[in-house]
Amino acid sequence: MKVKQFVMAYSAEHQRIKAILPAGYRSLRPVLRLNLEIITAADGGEKLRIEFNTPVAARNKRGWLNLRAWETPATPIHYQLEDRCAGEKTPGHEGAVKGLTTAFETPFLQIAFTGVGIRGGCPAESDNDGCFYREGLTTSFVPAETIDGRKEYCDCEFRWTQPLMEAMTIPGEKILGAYQVEFRRD
Repeated sequence: MKVKQFVMAYSAEHQRIKAILPAGYRSLRPVLRLNLEIITAADGGEKLRIEFNTPVAARNKRGWLNLRAWETPATPIHYQLEDRCAGEKTPGHEGAVKGLTTAFETPFLQIAFTGVGIRGGCPAESDNDGCFYREGLTTSFVPAETIDGRKEYCDCEFRWTQPLMEAMTIPGEKILGAYQVEFRRD
């Protein structure tokens, strides 16, 4: 299947993040992160998924603790491509221009990513063993997937429109980084 992934991390008050973690997890940084995926199956069918997580250490691993996940069709998630500033020059980067904006909307979140025409890597990948997923008292760990696509940095705007959980009420201090990347997932 083909995946177009959009990732945005933002800083938030560390004590409040630490307070929401379950026993056995240690917060690594004052960061909350959103991953949004447009997943296209071989038959052309599309599924949208959002994960909300924070970096932690637990069980001798470093990774992302998934605080909550949503996906279609159970959760209404919509996206559209918009021509907000396509073709504008990216300040400070000769020859780089902005692309189309991918805007996502759910009952609880509005977020938009605009590629800025600059490609690179993600520093958080260097100490990421994978993701912890909790369901009730059961925790599973999924090793980090290898993504060989080059990431395109993005401008990003977001706001929680209806906080559904305590982590969503922690005010974002600033966006630390955002990117989009396309890859294949088996």
